[in-house]
Amino acid sequence: MTEETKRGMIGFVTAELLLYLIFMTGDIFGYPGLDTVTLVKYCSILLCNVFTLTYALKYRRRENFILSGGLFFTAVSDYFLLFTDNFTFGMLTFCAVQILYLVYLYFLGERRRGVAGRLLVNILLWAAALLILLILQLPVSLLLITAAFYFISILHNVITAVGNVRHKFSNRNLIFAVGMILFLLCDINVGIYNMDGFITVESMTFQKLYHFSEIAMWMFYLPAQVCISISGIFKE
Repeated sequence: MTEETKRGMIGFVTAELLLYLIFMTGDIFGYPGLDTVTLVKYCSILLCNVFTLTYALKYRRRENFILSGGLFFTAVSDYFLLFTDNFTFGMLTFCAVQILYLVYLYFLGERRRGVAGRLLVNILLWAAALLILLILQLPVSLLLITAAFYFISILHNVITAVGNVRHKFSNRNLIFAVGMILFLLCDINVGIYNMDGFITVESMTFQKLYHFSEIAMWMFYLPAQVCISISGIFKE
């Protein structure tokens, strides 16, 4: 890594850390207010986009453009999830993010199985999950169908990313795997937070977990996006 790249990474991480401290303070203590916190959160994701696109244009590697595409759709998803009520479209674009990361992982790994094969696995598992929902006669909406495919995709990508670290260790693989694990932890907390809309649990432990999940979503989410963004600046 060149000195110029190191300085760029340090500047990026410092700026993201500042934004992180601002919105986490708002989430925990209520100041700054919700509108400011939401805007700061979105600015932190846009900064990830600027960073990844800058190095995609600098390196001119296919995987960097794929990574930049993933961050672009992440910003699109966050726009709909943060500023609108169109959660279904936000989840659809997040599915696009995970498909792009599936392709990115192909370039990071040993390429023993093609992209089509990995995507087919996701589709088959998704079909099995939908079949179980139908057998149990649970209400199925477009949002739930989309969320099921998304969760299967991110779980598959996390497993693949961790496997890449074991079989082909590099800083790039390690940092991307850490980012994907944090991404998954964020989504688990999103699931816990939204569980309240489907079931009612009176347990005090669940109530504490529910209130923690409201803060934990972005506590894990931005570090995940920063790690994913940084992974693109490392070469093999």
